[in-house]
Amino acid sequence: MHIICCVYTLTSKMFDLILIFLGVFVLFYIFLREKLRKGEVIPGPKGLPFIGCAFEFDYLTTHVKFMEYAKKYGPIFRLKMFTVNLVVLNDAQLVRKAFAGEKYKQVLNDRADTFFGDYFRAGKQSLAFMIDGSGAFHKTSRKIFYKALHMYGSGIQQLENNVLIEMTNLIKRIEDKPVFDCSYMVKRSLANIVSLVLKGELVSDSDPDLSVFWGHGTGGEFFLNPYNNTLLTTFPILRFMPGQLRDNFRKQCHVYDRIAQRYFHDVKKTYVPGRLRGVVDVYLDEQRKQMEAGSDVFLTDDLIIAQIVETVDTGIMTTWTTLTNSMLVLCNYPTYQTKIQAELDEVIGKDRAPTYKDRGKCTFFLAFEMEVHRFLPVLPLNLPHVSRSHVEFEGYDIKPNSTIIANIWYINHNEDTWGDPWTFRPERFLDEQGNLLPREHPLCQTQLTFGVGSRLCPGDMFAKTRYFMFLATLLQRWNFEFLPGEEKHCDSRQTDTIQTKVNMRAKPFTCRAKERLH
Repeated sequence: MHIICCVYTLTSKMFDLILIFLGVFVLFYIFLREKLRKGEVIPGPKGLPFIGCAFEFDYLTTHVKFMEYAKKYGPIFRLKMFTVNLVVLNDAQLVRKAFAGEKYKQVLNDRADTFFGDYFRAGKQSLAFMIDGSGAFHKTSRKIFYKALHMYGSGIQQLENNVLIEMTNLIKRIEDKPVFDCSYMVKRSLANIVSLVLKGELVSDSDPDLSVFWGHGTGGEFFLNPYNNTLLTTFPILRFMPGQLRDNFRKQCHVYDRIAQRYFHDVKKTYVPGRLRGVVDVYLDEQRKQMEAGSDVFLTDDLIIAQIVETVDTGIMTTWTTLTNSMLVLCNYPTYQTKIQAELDEVIGKDRAPTYKDRGKCTFFLAFEMEVHRFLPVLPLNLPHVSRSHVEFEGYDIKPNSTIIANIWYINHNEDTWGDPWTFRPERFLDEQGNLLPREHPLCQTQLTFGVGSRLCPGDMFAKTRYFMFLATLLQRWNFEFLPGEEKHCDSRQTDTIQTKVNMRAKPFTCRAKERLH
């Protein structure tokens, strides 16, 4: 009995010591955390222990919840989702300051870890997903990308030629079938354009790989959704568990392999030095020169494949989204069709094909394009950045490894900025004389469509080329309208005609092309 009492007393004292140790540790942790903090705590919802606010989100309406938080907490808020610390910027000037300002651009332009970047960008080797946004690897990759586009037929001119080739095919398709699924018609054309850019060939209607392009893109929309990305970066084993995460992962692996095979491995087998059929040959030419120089080969096969797949995704998904949204808007606002057509008739005429040089002379068209991007932003929440260390920003403390998101959805629909954000009105970007507002105008400064700073989309000019030539070619010839009884609104707050995963895109709809009466 005496021994038992001694053991009990000893155990009790050990337990007391453990409690004291834990108490001291907690106090030390709190003291250290306060000591390291570089500003005030960012306001935001508290959430639950460990889980944070994860259960407050829905896969398709993350941007809506972020808008709710922005209205409650102001231009910057933070929240936790499992182990991820999210900081959300809800003001255009804050976004520019964070990602392009001299003080912060070196520390806030790293890319946050993404499941998609790990598994479908060769370990984050493509431009958009490279972790270090200010390092030599990212700068070199960006330089090679621009060089490839320039060498391949002087860049814009060759792209314009490719678009013109496809526009001829598109015109024929619409003449043969004036009532068509707008979503399919657009992405069918873009598949041809991207294939021409990559390897200099069209994709036939009977090609079994035709759906591979947008199959990979729609998979990317699934995995890059902040909710799904948080789940998979926190619990990557979920990609093997039965359910939609595993099913989508398997599909994505399949289409990724098909793109790599067709647009890299097959092209490499027939590659002839100096004969450039498309951008892939330019990459292979550059790779060959690096190997012959005997230096370290920067352009590895994996890096080229990652960039090819990214070209497919950005070349099709973002332009498909913008063009489909634009067609939905035009069918809802026929008066804007008429305005654009009058401008095209004056600048281009009725007998020649549009060229990219015409774009700068079409002022109302440019205002319309800006308003489409504002009203239906391609990316309501831009791809996430990350802060690798403690940063003081606007008097607040951003913790190390915090994920930073630009809340484009709220910025584009903030009533204090726009007055009538839910009204589609291109005229807001024009002055009283009908000229575009200057670039430094506050409304123009909110335009963050292609990002800012070192993460600015390198293909922005090519996206604008495709967009202008596509719409100008169509509106030069036809008026577009819904079929009676099949009207679809373009209110971006509604989910019956607009879908939001990562991209905000009009759901498939049917329209009719009617020959213009000149």
